[in-house]
Amino acid sequence: MTDFPVNRRNFLKTSTSAAVAAWAINQRRAYGANERLGVGVIGCGGRGNHNIGEVAKISDSHNVEIVALCDVWTLPLEKTTARVQDMTGRKPFTCRRFPDLLARPEVDAVIITTPDHAHSPILAAAARAGKHAYCEKPMASRLEDAIDAVDAVKEAGTVVQIGTQRRSEGKHKAAAKLVQTGLLGTVSQVNTAWHRNVPSWARPYDEVEQADVDWEQFLMGQTERDFDPRRFRCWHLYRDYTTGLPGLLGSHVTDLGVWYMDDLLPLNGTALGGIYVWKDGREHCDTIECLWEFPKGFLMKYANRLGNDYPFSETMVYGTNGTFDATAMKATPLGGAGDGKLKEEISVDPEPDESHMANFIESIRENKETNAPIEVGYAHSVASILASESQKLGTRLAYDREKREIKAG
Repeated sequence: MTDFPVNRRNFLKTSTSAAVAAWAINQRRAYGANERLGVGVIGCGGRGNHNIGEVAKISDSHNVEIVALCDVWTLPLEKTTARVQDMTGRKPFTCRRFPDLLARPEVDAVIITTPDHAHSPILAAAARAGKHAYCEKPMASRLEDAIDAVDAVKEAGTVVQIGTQRRSEGKHKAAAKLVQTGLLGTVSQVNTAWHRNVPSWARPYDEVEQADVDWEQFLMGQTERDFDPRRFRCWHLYRDYTTGLPGLLGSHVTDLGVWYMDDLLPLNGTALGGIYVWKDGREHCDTIECLWEFPKGFLMKYANRLGNDYPFSETMVYGTNGTFDATAMKATPLGGAGDGKLKEEISVDPEPDESHMANFIESIRENKETNAPIEVGYAHSVASILASESQKLGTRLAYDREKREIKAG
């Protein structure tokens, strides 16, 4: 068992040291088609088990197998271990601290499905250990962690797939190409949205026993809080662990906006929001409106409310010639004007869908870029961090691309 001090800087330094030790054991190498690729899963909750299922679908066709599991909570770790053993006929290696998994020579790649605040620190450590990584979204909840992960991945040359699965959906590939043709004319605004009418992430926590949780590992060295089962199970509600709605849900659809527009990083942005419906002790907004300005000269809005789910389109692109609706998958003349106005409605002819997980495994074997490389994870992280901080501070903020800083804007 690896011991960690609570201080965040020392914690991450120690984690990285363990990963560097693993690097010496497991140098990067090419993978032949007939060579099994071993995958470790860090985080055995809902997303972890979903992705285990995705690996199972391609285990034979892509010669890949889950060989190791890690979770800070004993209960899901034991349940997932039994599931994987039943699937593969072999018991995977198990641990509660991720550096122990990264040190395993049989682990060629990892799937990171932890709470948001741990995504980028583990991604950086995995890269320094020479492990390829599938990392759930949002990639980061702190800008310094996102920067460290990008730098570590670039230096190591490892393959990364961010879990924005729409990047592997054929309809969105075709939609991005359509918008990028300039068919809509000059685009001045992209609207994105995600609405629900439920107290999202307000999970039961009575079953959590402190003895079953590695609380220090869960905190990742960023605070010295005493064990709190509600914060552990309902981490989505607290600022220590996530950017809130702009990252948790918004990264799905704001990623579509910047992909369609081929303009990843905002110049500046602002957000307004509050806790208007679910007054249950949460720190993050249950209703928020975010607005960013981009270098190509357009605004992107993200709206999210948890008190009403009236039908909406997840992404709308507004141009001088017409409008594209990503839910209907149609470009229409509505809103257009002048000689360039669309003459008729144009439906998107989707390309074939891909398995996001299969694309990750194929990219490892072929040493190629994935459908959702680390750059797109960094981009949605910048946008969500900027918006979350803007709402908290009550001021507009800007992103400096050269310095990779968020500052008053």
